[in-house]
Amino acid sequence: MSQYVQDIQLKGLSALTKFRAVILGTAAAQTCDVPAGQNAQCIGVVQETTTAADVTAGRVVDVRVAGVTTAEADAAITIGQQLICNAATGRIGPALAATAKQYKIGIALTAASAQGDWFEMQLTPGVQIDT
Repeated sequence: MSQYVQDIQLKGLSALTKFRAVILGTAAAQTCDVPAGQNAQCIGVVQETTTAADVTAGRVVDVRVAGVTTAEADAAITIGQQLICNAATGRIGPALAATAKQYKIGIALTAASAQGDWFEMQLTPGVQIDT
């Protein structure tokens, strides 16, 4: 299966864990950070883990902003579910039932059984949904 993806390079403002969602940094241009909480407006999914020392060194990371990515689940996920950033950790979970104005980050292409599982998703950041 062909995968067409787009990654951008940003500096991390804090330690990051691969396959978790990130937001644009507000402290400086061309930066990213861990989401502040549930339903944050995420830009994409970071593709590598970084440490506090990497942040101090100004290390640049790849952030997948379009296409298909592996992601870390915050809860059980079924194929086809609409997904949001579901925790301040950047894990991804199902959109919340009967909740207005959620920031969707993607659609599940494979399932996840529990928190911490990796699964595949189609990225759709920046889309606001009502369930």
